[in-house]
Amino acid sequence: MKLSVVIPCFNEEENVRRFAGELLPVLDTLQMESEVVLVDDGSRDGTAREIKNIRDVRVHLFTHEKNQGLSAAMRTGIAAATGDLIVFLDSDLTFHPKLIPQLISAFEAGHVDFVIGSPKLGGYGKDIPAYRLFVSKVANWVYALLLGKPVTSINQILRLYKTPQLKELHLTSRGYEINAEILFKLVFKGRTFVEVPAELTARQFGVSKLNYMREFRRHAVLLLKIIWWKFSPQSS
Repeated sequence: MKLSVVIPCFNEEENVRRFAGELLPVLDTLQMESEVVLVDDGSRDGTAREIKNIRDVRVHLFTHEKNQGLSAAMRTGIAAATGDLIVFLDSDLTFHPKLIPQLISAFEAGHVDFVIGSPKLGGYGKDIPAYRLFVSKVANWVYALLLGKPVTSINQILRLYKTPQLKELHLTSRGYEINAEILFKLVFKGRTFVEVPAELTARQFGVSKLNYMREFRRHAVLLLKIIWWKFSPQSS
């Protein structure tokens, strides 16, 4: 069994410096082979340079010449992953790498297809902006109604998947809503999941790249697509 940790990065040079000390030691504790797939999504700072400075054969850099957004970076990571399992992390480590073993344990114990890290179950860390919590809760409520299954985290990136099941999906999202798209398409294909507690903390360095008005519009479009997928499963 091999694990691929996929991390999309955009202007995150300060946070990338943390990977060697906070991510790689966690992978050292796992009872499986691992790799780290870092996708530099057209960064204009020293993100690529800092990634190249990580002297570890498990770390692989894939670069977009221009910024294409989270969805494109995740799709690049999926295509590049060679592991049997994929775990996605935020590049700002607001979900800490120490959560990876918990995802693996839940996957192995639950006999499920994928695992979702839920900040609602794990507790939101201090200093999380109130507007981010509000938007997240509203989106989760709407999506859960459409999904028809109890779920507390619809659009967070922290998840573990079976790589072949991800590679077979045709993903069309352009932004952060890709995580909701993946969830719905897998569930509509009959895939099973379990949620585990995952604390969401405030970023230490840099600023969030999330544009809430743009993402609101994209989620509105995604909701219409989900209704179509729900009643036309073959389209997913």
